[in-house]
This record gives sequence, structure tokens and C-alpha cells, in this order.
Amino acid sequence: MGTEIYELLKKKITTQMPRDQLEQHIAEFLQSHNMCVLATASDNVPRASSIECYSEGTTLYMVGDPGTKVDNIKANPRVSIGIHDPLSGWLSIKGVQITGQATLISDGTPEYDEAMKIYQWQNLGKELGWTKPPKGFTIIKVEAKRIELVEIALKQQDYSEHQVWEA
Repeated sequence: MGTEIYELLKKKITTQMPRDQLEQHIAEFLQSHNMCVLATASDNVPRASSIECYSEGTTLYMVGDPGTKVDNIKANPRVSIGIHDPLSGWLSIKGVQITGQATLISDGTPEYDEAMKIYQWQNLGKELGWTKPPKGFTIIKVEAKRIELVEIALKQQDYSEHQVWEA
């Protein structure tokens, strides 16, 4: 098995997935993960925050407590997000780097209620005893502009392990 994996890793494959297939593949990956690292920056000071996230297609939703990441987004809405699977071997290497535009959604807007549904507030709400969507939070909505997928196992399907999706 080790030799087969080594030969697969050495194999030079540049074939990109068809766009619609890649977008569906990425959307399924995002749907199956609920934690990410959100990177923001202001005044040349970067900040990376582990944060719960939920997706709809290639758009991510997070609840941002008042603080540095929200202040950074107000100053600079360009963000980067990293999401990956745990490493258990070469063929398990799978993750995305998202470059996107963040928007802050305040309570009291129609978009807030829709974002809370996507955010799946009920999951955390059960633990906290909530029976209605919480009020007073700020939702961070990130619309992906570019998603770079690295997935070594794609080589087994004769696709490059590096795939790029752009809006």
C-alpha cells in the first residue's frame, strides 16, 4: 500500500474538475464542517479566530461577539477562512482556503432571521434552553470570492489535488 500511495503522490495530474462538480464538492465539504479559522486584519495586524460556522452553498455564516474580529471586519471586510479534515494519512489531506468578503448583519433586519436559520441556532439553543432565535447578535456573512481546495485523494479520480473555484 505504501508504494501505491507514493506512486500516486508522485503522479503529475493537472486536470481540473468541471466547475459545477467542483462547486458541489466544495459545498458538500462546507456543509459537513461547523468549525473554521476566520482570519481578519486591520492596520496590518492579523487575527485568526476559531469560530463556529454554517454554510449555504459557498457562503458561510458565523456569530461574532463584539470584539477584535468584528472591529477588523468593520475596518477591512476582506477575510480568509481555513477549514480542514484531521490528518490520518496522506490520502486524508483535505481542506479549503477561502478568500471572501464579509458583511455584518445586525439583529432587526430580515436578513438576520434568514441568517439565523442557516446558522442553525437550534443546535446551540437546545443546550442553552432557547426556544426562539436569539436576538442581539451580529452575524458575520462571508461570500466566497475564491476557494482553493487541496484534496490528495482526488488524484485517485485523475483530478489535480489542487482545485480552484472563483465566483
